[in-house]
Amino acid sequence: MMLCLGAGIGIQDGLKIRWAYALEGSSPSRGTYIKFMKFESLPQLETQPVKERSPEYIKRLEEIERVMGEGEEEQRKYIKQRLEDLTNNSKAGEISHIGKRTHEGFLGPKMKIRRNMIVDPFVMDDPNLYVDFFETIQKLRKTKGWEEKSLKEIMPSATQATLSKYFGNIIGGTNAEANNREFYLDHTSADSPEISIKELKGKGIAVCAEKGAAAQNLLAFIGLESDFIASSNCRIPAEEKESAHYFILVHGPKADIIYDPTNPRMILDKDNNLVSYSPAMYPITEDQSKNLISGENVIVEHVDDKISDDGQRVPDKSNRLYARLK
Repeated sequence: MMLCLGAGIGIQDGLKIRWAYALEGSSPSRGTYIKFMKFESLPQLETQPVKERSPEYIKRLEEIERVMGEGEEEQRKYIKQRLEDLTNNSKAGEISHIGKRTHEGFLGPKMKIRRNMIVDPFVMDDPNLYVDFFETIQKLRKTKGWEEKSLKEIMPSATQATLSKYFGNIIGGTNAEANNREFYLDHTSADSPEISIKELKGKGIAVCAEKGAAAQNLLAFIGLESDFIASSNCRIPAEEKESAHYFILVHGPKADIIYDPTNPRMILDKDNNLVSYSPAMYPITEDQSKNLISGENVIVEHVDDKISDDGQRVPDKSNRLYARLK
């Protein structure tokens, strides 16, 4: 039950990737691959023990549902107005691993995000990200097995797929990391302007800073509350050394969820080909959320799947450690 309107094999981060492309202008060479697991395998944003639902989230879903039934011109008007409202209420400043490490809500064009302190910061200033978001939702709703799903059910996958479509890479692994560093080496002047996120569109080099910031704004766009967190002591997987990482703490309608936009769940075949992927979302308890916010770490179980010789999906479990600096 995957969104698959094309097929082939590519290479990303040492994995053979069986790509599936469905969006205008996408191609395997650009790295725009859209693949998903079945819906029953996907985490949802409202499946945990009861907590008061976010009225803002429900309101925005109803608006988007209505606008989806109208033409492209009306959709673009809605996007423009929504972004104006979010921008007018956004803050100026900077987020980094050694300065302000947490940001709540929408990242406006005056909020600078630093990959590290040596290079120039970037800003979220491209309305085409949200155009891609709408196009991705529409593609999903026309795909077999997804037509009857509600907008709530589609949103986690649509968010993750939009990141792949916009940036041109599924994961932010070692290849993307190396190319990302090379990109930023040309942006190190003390008096140069901040980088527009537009400069990274389609290049296949986005990692946690860029993917996390884009995901944070998509969540704000649909009315969900979330914290964009810069940490220097995450371990993915848990047995690795501590490293800098951006991730998101979503305050869902019924539970808090750690969301890692850069490192999705994957299904690999027996030859290590990437067959499918879905958002890496980990519902956590109220106590775990408080611990994370206070500066403690939270360990979650991550599950990828490997297809065996007889076609069975075999879980490949590992732990991930997410932490917020005190």
